Amino acid sequence: MNIFEHDEGVLGKVEYAHLKRTKEEFFKTAHSIRQQLGQQAYLLDKYLFDLLNAINEALEQDASPEGYGREITLEGLCHEVMERNGKHRSHPLYSVIEKFIDGHPLSFREEPTSICFYTAHLYDDFLEYAAPLFFGRCKLRVRDQMDLVYSRELYRQISVVIGGEEQMEKLNMLIRQGFILTTAMIAFAQGVANSMLYALTYRDVETNKPILQLILEGMDE
Repeated sequence: MNIFEHDEGVLGKVEYAHLKRTKEEFFKTAHSIRQQLGQQAYLLDKYLFDLLNAINEALEQDASPEGYGREITLEGLCHEVMERNGKHRSHPLYSVIEKFIDGHPLSFREEPTSICFYTAHLYDDFLEYAAPLFFGRCKLRVRDQMDLVYSRELYRQISVVIGGEEQMEKLNMLIRQGFILTTAMIAFAQGVANSMLYALTYRDVETNKPILQLILEGMDE
């Protein structure tokens, strides 16, 4: 079966009806919990306000591989290693890139072709290095919006008043289904994948072949 036979295979499909039902169920459940809390309804108000702000803050992060205030991109590091200028030799990825480039000498006349070739091979290493940094940055911004310890205590207090966790568990699941359609970490990984796609589809001027084809042809040797 060809999963890319139709546009939805690339674009995806948003289930609008499901999202509408989820939103309606979210408000219904939250309203029911507030009524049960009575004069302590402010506990749920605070819980939801902090949680939704934290979700929004996380999802607003720049998920492109160049978006984290890093001093240099993967492409830039590859260029530096190729030029042997060593400006960012202290970078954690420098030695990894240098080892790979030294072990895979290329004969392309066009430098951008070599850079794209190397970056296409090294994005796994970049992801392993950069993902924890991005997670840490997201966590700090989320913690600015939500005190996790306090949020847990609010959850506990609300659950005690309404007689158990079942309704709060349902509310949390509705929030995930209705508002977190993609996570910050998935968006980050997609940003890395997009950069790799650019490298793979870059066309070498000399041979008029995309990097993907050059890589595949090299595997025949």
